[in-house]
Amino acid sequence: MLDGLLLVAGIALAEEVEGPWKGGAYVDLAVAGAEVHAVWLKKDALWYAAGKGAPELVATGVMSGDGGGIRPEVLVNAGSVTVLYSTAGALIKRLKAGNGWTEQTVSPPDVAGPFLAAIAPVAGGGAVVAGIGGGHHRSTVFVAGKTVYEGGDDGVCMCCKPSLVADGSGYQLVFRDADGRRRDNRRLVSEDGLTWTDAGEVTHGGWSPGGCPSDGPVATATTVVVSDGRTGRRIVYEIDRAGEKALSALDPKAEMLQPRTLPDASLTTWVEAVPGKSTLVVRDGPGRPQAVATTAGRMEPGDPVAVGSEVWIPWQGDVAHVTRWESQAPPGM
Repeated sequence: MLDGLLLVAGIALAEEVEGPWKGGAYVDLAVAGAEVHAVWLKKDALWYAAGKGAPELVATGVMSGDGGGIRPEVLVNAGSVTVLYSTAGALIKRLKAGNGWTEQTVSPPDVAGPFLAAIAPVAGGGAVVAGIGGGHHRSTVFVAGKTVYEGGDDGVCMCCKPSLVADGSGYQLVFRDADGRRRDNRRLVSEDGLTWTDAGEVTHGGWSPGGCPSDGPVATATTVVVSDGRTGRRIVYEIDRAGEKALSALDPKAEMLQPRTLPDASLTTWVEAVPGKSTLVVRDGPGRPQAVATTAGRMEPGDPVAVGSEVWIPWQGDVAHVTRWESQAPPGM
């Protein structure tokens, strides 16, 4: 047991991954070939390491929290490493190419932090960054430092992290809009990451998080996955061109929260919460949901990454954890 809370041992096919983030917070992972890149926090200091290399201090004054919605991210693309993080006053992108780092503010100067943010690769290297800032009723969605959507009098949901994905036709940005009591999900699309078009609502009909924070949508090229509480119990839904479907819970009495997916939508994770216990659940392909970790304390999942035939799932408890899941072929395959 770790810190008196972690109950991972004995859950089939899953185990804790040791790494330089031990004792830290809000670890995020990216994979290039066989090398795993990681960022994590120790108090307000942001650290980075690649493979078995020595950790590097990236920045201080870095913010985190809000149920896991505000957290650093790392992306590796065409030999370059991008680290994204929020301070109290700016959203910062740091790019590493070779041995040095360059820094760029990617939030508008008139939008206040801290910021919810998302990152996606740019062809040829680097990253495009989207964010939400400004506070409730004044919230603004921006990409590369330029405002692309304002939510009117009710703003945009500031409790829900946006999702940015690069697909074959360009980019799509999905976030929860606010309209009275409604919290439907809206999509913007772009061919180049610079000019954005409002593609309308992804969900319709008074969708509600049912609880905040950090229950924003997660987009892939073909789906949007989101938790919603419109039935009185929070359920994870998968939305695609055929419509929406509720995913089966491991525990039908649990609240299903904070879904995450692999970029190709082949694996989905979420948290199932009952009084006194939170469980990290994996649905691998068409398989049945399975528990991979439980805790009696907080559980704030990050984005899973594929490492060979395994999937590594970062999550925040009292400290940062990474759970290794051995991906399995469906029966009969």
